[in-house]
Amino acid sequence: MKHNFKQLISTLKLNSDSFSTMHLILISILSISIAITIIINIIFGTGIGNNNFELLIEKGSTLSQISDSLYARGLIQNKKHFKFVTKLKNKQTSLRAGYYNFQDIRTMNQLINLLAKGQNRIIKITIPEGSNLKNIANILAKFTSITTEDFIKTSKDKALLKDLGVNSSSFEGYLFPDTYYFYRNESSERVIRKMNSNFFSHLDDSLRKKISSSGRNLHEILTLASIIEGECMIDSERKIVSSLYHNRLKKNMKLESDPTIQYIIPDGPRRLLNIDLKNESPYNTYMYRGLPPGPINNPGIKSIIAAIYPEKTNYIYMVANGDGSHTFTRTYRSFLIAKSKFQKVRRNNKKQNN
Repeated sequence: MKHNFKQLISTLKLNSDSFSTMHLILISILSISIAITIIINIIFGTGIGNNNFELLIEKGSTLSQISDSLYARGLIQNKKHFKFVTKLKNKQTSLRAGYYNFQDIRTMNQLINLLAKGQNRIIKITIPEGSNLKNIANILAKFTSITTEDFIKTSKDKALLKDLGVNSSSFEGYLFPDTYYFYRNESSERVIRKMNSNFFSHLDDSLRKKISSSGRNLHEILTLASIIEGECMIDSERKIVSSLYHNRLKKNMKLESDPTIQYIIPDGPRRLLNIDLKNESPYNTYMYRGLPPGPINNPGIKSIIAAIYPEKTNYIYMVANGDGSHTFTRTYRSFLIAKSKFQKVRRNNKKQNN
């Protein structure tokens, strides 16, 4: 009887220990389940706030810096959660620099996957004919991560100029105006290489041969082409304007081209004043004879062809008519008459507007 009682106590104790063990196991399972649920909710739940913006992740940014940026813009609601999930996915050293658009992001998991994969958005950018380096820099700064200062600096890089075979102090005139597709986080050097390659691809063998036999080098032709580009709004006038400047160069006359003045004044383009024509610069064709030191913009192929193949005329003077066209004359007297007519039209228009 005594033995049976001891056995009963031992059995009850064993059952109690088993119950405690089972209880602990159940609590552990429940705790793990809760933890997993929380983690899954953090990873795959919404947890995403404002996603209607673009953000540049700078090269070399740390996980903390990225989380600070995302939190400041309202995309993530908890920086610790973002860091935790990133480390849980072992992506803390895989987040890539670049420009990001988060409009399709709904979960923390999608966000981290995007940052780890990278996002290079392609943007269509049109560089108009006659754009100078500053114009191009401003366009790129508006649509890409390139800064105006960096582009201008890179466009004067001596090593890059030498590498691409450009015998000039800058790429002014050697970047072809066209429509391009660039990445949002494109570099200045890649843009310049692409535009310069496009420029040289438009100079076919016939054009190169003609330049070689013209008595002028490529740099001089481009300089003249840029002046033609700056003067002309009407395609049919390009070769006539080219002829006029060729005639002036042969006679050793000053080119007296307004676009060269616009190039050197800091607040152009605007209506020129007499004082502007006295601006001391080698680009001032009202002060110095011959071509300026280099192109004043990046001309299109029509102006380049016009510089190579001018019309045969005796024109030496021209007057802008105010509508994009010009009146061309052979004598100074005819020039003064045409100029007087234009000034009269301008005065009448001014009176009507007032």
